[in-house]
Amino acid sequence: MMNQNIVLIGYRGSGKTTFGRAIAQELNLPFADLDAEIEFVVGMSIADYTEKYGWQQFREVEQKVSHDFCRNFSGIIASGGGTIENSKNLQNLKKTGKFVFLNPDFKDVRKFLLKDTSRPRLNPDIPLHQEIDQSWEQRKGIYGATADIEVRPDIKNENVAEEAKKIIEQIPKNLIPKPPKKKKIAVFASRNGSTLQGLADAQAKGRIPNVEFELFITDQPDCGALEKAKAIGFNEIEVMPENGDSREDYDREITNLVREFKPEWVLLAGWMRIFSPVYCDQFGDITLNVHPSLLPKFAGLKDAEVHQKVLDYEEKYTGATIHRITAEVDAGESVLQRKVLVEEDDDVDSLRVKVQRQEILGFCEILERR
Repeated sequence: MMNQNIVLIGYRGSGKTTFGRAIAQELNLPFADLDAEIEFVVGMSIADYTEKYGWQQFREVEQKVSHDFCRNFSGIIASGGGTIENSKNLQNLKKTGKFVFLNPDFKDVRKFLLKDTSRPRLNPDIPLHQEIDQSWEQRKGIYGATADIEVRPDIKNENVAEEAKKIIEQIPKNLIPKPPKKKKIAVFASRNGSTLQGLADAQAKGRIPNVEFELFITDQPDCGALEKAKAIGFNEIEVMPENGDSREDYDREITNLVREFKPEWVLLAGWMRIFSPVYCDQFGDITLNVHPSLLPKFAGLKDAEVHQKVLDYEEKYTGATIHRITAEVDAGESVLQRKVLVEEDDDVDSLRVKVQRQEILGFCEILERR
């Protein structure tokens, strides 16, 4: 598989996130911080998660997340300080990435970490300075051995963009991914817009920088999604409440709008209408719906009904299926599925939250494809 990622490795506090974001902005590339992605998936900070579940379970989640980023992502990845200690993480990220070891002066890193009390402790039974020294000794050899390139940025330099450019100069040009082409998308929504907001948040963090929010359509003038669309700044917003027209006439109006704005994808993010063949025959191939189950299981059901069935049938896994639409409900070609584990203490509400996160990540993955 072709190398398509620059993976920043290095000790905690070495600037992987700070420089990674600046490098991505300079090169017009997507950026992903693995620690931030993990926090999104688990719904809490790493400090809280490791305190509740321990480092071993955190590493298992980290392994799943790192696997995601050796598939369709192509850009700059900031790894966690201990990510590559796990051989599976190392293998996954090496499949599609070149490793750049950020190795600033350790005295500067140590001084910074002693002041930073926000990070989760690796070994709270010993003083912090001792923990820092010990873990650095354990890890520095791994960083050096796995790195394709080593650079020594100055983390004291407040001009982050300047340091980022210095790092870029040391990376061979043939290893740097090409910027993704711009993609115009349309979003149709009828509800509160949680998925739409998730996409906007992902873009703000550095993912899907190539996406242009082109067209937004809602059939509900008072829905939360409309306010979120206005805040995001879609190029065109259309409010189309039901007006007594036939289903086919209504769909014909939407078909004309899609034809006018020519989006690459139309994302149905909580869109509650079922399209007729008038629309599906024209734009079914580029219109993606998300169903909150692993289709074909529980096809035709909605939201809470799906999650209750998952619990009633004692399913081990559930998840999100993103599929092309047809006139038959939930019958279109599956484009992507993302699974989540159903845990003993899950209920309808917790499954809804977990699955919705996978919906957002699934849409991001599709939009990142080249």
